[in-house]
Amino acid sequence: MRDTARDDRARPDGTGDDDGPGRSTRWRAPLVGGALVVAVLGVGIAAALTGRAAGTEPSDAVGGAPAAEAPGDDPALAAETPAPAPVETNGVQQCGAVTGTAGTPVQVRGDDGEPTELGGLEGWWNSTPASDAGGWLDVEKWPRQVLDHPATVTVETTTGTVLESFDRRTCTGVEDWTAPDLSALPPSTVVVLDAETGEVLAEHPVELATP
Repeated sequence: MRDTARDDRARPDGTGDDDGPGRSTRWRAPLVGGALVVAVLGVGIAAALTGRAAGTEPSDAVGGAPAAEAPGDDPALAAETPAPAPVETNGVQQCGAVTGTAGTPVQVRGDDGEPTELGGLEGWWNSTPASDAGGWLDVEKWPRQVLDHPATVTVETTTGTVLESFDRRTCTGVEDWTAPDLSALPPSTVVVLDAETGEVLAEHPVELATP
């Protein structure tokens, strides 16, 4: 089992941790690391060169012969090129450093056998995608996985304890959530669930520390 770690993800904008109003410092077990990288596509510019056959007279127009019109300048061709379809974001918005609403932590045993408090898991479900340049990505460029699961709940399967929840559409916790039947899931496991479908998005076995 992995040691729990303080949520100290790097903030691309250089700001400190912001646990939101009323939240205390929590510990999370990081499951996913690394930065999301946006590929930058290079754009080439073609230059059209014009010539004059031998023996022809120079143009009387100021500046010589008119430049050849690029195909992209043709209004008819531009009208035939369809605009890219808009990205369906499921109402997801940029929440900055907000990572949801804290619930109730669970007592687990660390690798040293001592009880410790676990307040959630860290991963793509509660992180803000960033570019390699260090800024936040526009929501339309976020991974499809994030946009398809805008609301998540982290819960321990044996006790049914909700550790935290996050709805990227409201930048708050998930409201009025009812836990599904957890008996089919492995016991003593912290799972991240899609709040609407119940799909298991991530799981992390733990050893509960009993009083």
